[in-house]
Amino acid sequence: MVVRAAAYEFVAYDRMLKKLKKNKVEEKLPMVHILVFYTGERPWRAARQLSELVDVDERFKSYFHDYQMNLIEITGKTSYNFNEEDVHNLFYICRSIYNQSIYEGTINDFGVVKSSVLKVVKTLTDVEWLDLKELEEKEEIEMCEAEKRWLEVKSKEWEAEGIRKGIEQGIEKGIEQGSENNRKEMYQAMVDKGFSISSIASIFSVSEESIKRLLMKA
Repeated sequence: MVVRAAAYEFVAYDRMLKKLKKNKVEEKLPMVHILVFYTGERPWRAARQLSELVDVDERFKSYFHDYQMNLIEITGKTSYNFNEEDVHNLFYICRSIYNQSIYEGTINDFGVVKSSVLKVVKTLTDVEWLDLKELEEKEEIEMCEAEKRWLEVKSKEWEAEGIRKGIEQGIEKGIEQGSENNRKEMYQAMVDKGFSISSIASIFSVSEESIKRLLMKA
């Protein structure tokens, strides 16, 4: 990966240089900063810099250009300090999605985020509540609104599915039972996604006790 990152950096500079020459412009190139986002569950064990892969002769060590890869581990407990707001948002939104803390209410901490940042988040995480069409149409997205719309759509889908199952069963109280089954499936699905009971209760304005009772039903 170190070699690939170095190659990407070279290609970026090469393309910009060719573009300047084509347009006959004489100016310095902007700096290219390659970030490698690692999403594996285990800590990164591979090389982080070129010298870990190359047998460097001590006689020529001063001439060796040791490329160091900028590795960002999404999972894990490593903390990072980013001076750039977009990079900060990208990293912490991705980490919050992977560790599911974003479903505990911390999504509000991100506020308004650039669509260009969320496109990368969508690519890395593929969360359903980020709509690519909306990201193309808007420059910025309100994070809490994005997830809220997803919950509304999903709750309607789960409710419709619960009622359909109840009717198909042909029982006397099919719709009522189906609705209850729907709520149970919906709550369970949210719990499986990492939502806490308190978060679910807050979203649907119900008591935590009623959710726990429903989830405990056979």
